[in-house]
Amino acid sequence: MKKRYKFTDKNQSKNGIFSACLGMAALLLTGGVFAAAYLQSGQAGKTVAVLGFLALLLSVAGLYYGSLGLKEEDVYRLFPYLGCTVNVVVLAAYVMIYVLGW
Repeated sequence: MKKRYKFTDKNQSKNGIFSACLGMAALLLTGGVFAAAYLQSGQAGKTVAVLGFLALLLSVAGLYYGSLGLKEEDVYRLFPYLGCTVNVVVLAAYVMIYVLGW
């Protein structure tokens, strides 16, 4: 078996991983909310609205933790960038819903 050597002290950012997890949860929740609203012709009710607001809050928290992950030193940047990207996409979807009136 080959031994793999690691010539760096970098680790994965815990804040970045948490941000990516929050972003994926917000993305899945947003997709579910959109599907429920579409299937009920926009008359989904208060439960779907509360879940949508929860997804919005998860996305804001994920963006915060992603920015903290980007500020850390000696960490890999994959998860903070991934988390920030997914959370910005979810936030952009909610901004488009609010501004454009979708």
